[in-house]
Amino acid sequence: MALPDLSIRRPVATAMAFLAIVMLGIIAFTRLPVDLLPDVAFPTLTVWTQYPEAGPAEVERFITEPIERAVSRVPGVKSVSSVSREGASQVQLQFLWGTDMDFATLNVRERLDNVRYDLPERAERPTILRSDPTSEPVMTLAATSETTESENVFKRRLEQIDGVAQAAVAGGLEREIHVKVDPGRLEALGVTIDEVSVALDAANYSAPGGTIRRGRYRYSLRALGEFQVVDEIGETVVGRSTGGTQVLLRDVAQVEDGFADRETIARYSGRESVGLLLYKESGTNTVRVAESVEDILQQLRAEYPEVELAVATSQAGFISDAISNVVQALAFGAVLAFLVLFLFLHDARYPVAISL
Repeated sequence: MALPDLSIRRPVATAMAFLAIVMLGIIAFTRLPVDLLPDVAFPTLTVWTQYPEAGPAEVERFITEPIERAVSRVPGVKSVSSVSREGASQVQLQFLWGTDMDFATLNVRERLDNVRYDLPERAERPTILRSDPTSEPVMTLAATSETTESENVFKRRLEQIDGVAQAAVAGGLEREIHVKVDPGRLEALGVTIDEVSVALDAANYSAPGGTIRRGRYRYSLRALGEFQVVDEIGETVVGRSTGGTQVLLRDVAQVEDGFADRETIARYSGRESVGLLLYKESGTNTVRVAESVEDILQQLRAEYPEVELAVATSQAGFISDAISNVVQALAFGAVLAFLVLFLFLHDARYPVAISL
């Protein structure tokens, strides 16, 4: 039996089949993952190693060259390039297309573990970075608040959103306690800078204190010896003078509650702000994540009216515009196809049947 005859004889079954196809299309369209870039893994690995207080020549000789010799023998490596700068080494590995990057990462890590003890003691452990175009933040927020409030309040609230993998804080002032030692006072009292450093480390320390048992429960104890206020730091005993008296830190140094040296500055609309970079989980819908973030921002604005929270950049806007353009193109194409069929057939019934 031909398909047209079957469709005419079974109109209800035919209608149900088309309705099922339409429903399947609607469900697939609503659940379709939406993202700015496709899930593409570039065959590139970067080995990043820090070697503090070392010049580029020392970094190249003691860090870059041993790492290059170790990783150049990894299967699938196409080319190796490196950059040695003050205090850091960057070795980039280019693999052949089609290489399994998970196994390539394991091979590189094994090679680096073998050469780890050949590197200088002050060098940090090499870090492997993968090139991922989807690792860029999907949203960037600007907050006119302190760095501490952004990290303790806004960052935690945003990371609780379903689909947000991480919220990073950039810019702002980071609190730091400065101990400015007077060399003249140290020499006069017979105390060395090493004694001051050891005394501060020993005084600002917390350790386990054992356990106690009460009934069926066992409670862990902890001895809290960390500084609670800045004034306590100045009362730390750092040594004894030549006369045998105790020397306090405030006798040889000045303790200040200040800020760390700034490495990044975030500005929004010409004003200094704290930036919040939001990274989404793999496979989640960028537009839905952005909508959830907007809902949380409305709650935070109501709870903290003195803080201005603004969206600096968002991939969701570009994605929404692109999808809207695609839908408009599909609609215009359908209308134009109907008009062309109507002009050729001069009867509205046949174009309507074909369009359906």
